[in-house]
Order: sequence, then structure tokens, then C-alpha cells
Amino acid sequence: MNIHHYKDTPSKWPFPAKPAKPVKRGRGRLSRGAMFVDICLVAVWGASIPGLMWLGAAGGF
Repeated sequence: MNIHHYKDTPSKWPFPAKPAKPVKRGRGRLSRGAMFVDICLVAVWGASIPGLMWLGAAGGF
């Protein structure tokens, strides 16, 4: 049985190898408009669940 083992492999499967250079990401800052849209989406989603449940109860489900 021939098992291939590479001694210069930086990591073992299934763990990915660490990148040589750190990956630069965005600053992670949101604009006021993006924050406002996120808050509105959460509010609409949070209000729709009880609203739909109320409509379902009123409809006889």
C-alpha cells in the first residue's frame, strides 16, 4: 500500500493551510443609511411574524 505523504505540506486535511499574508478586509463600518435600512428590515420582520400569526388565528388556522 503506497500512501503519499508530503513533508512540506503546511497543514493536514481537513484543516486549510494558513495564508502566507494576512487577508485585508474592509473597514467594517456601515453608513448611516445602511444602518437605518438594517433597522427597518429588522423592525418589519419582527412585526410581520406576530402580524401573520394574528391573521392566521383570525382566519381560523
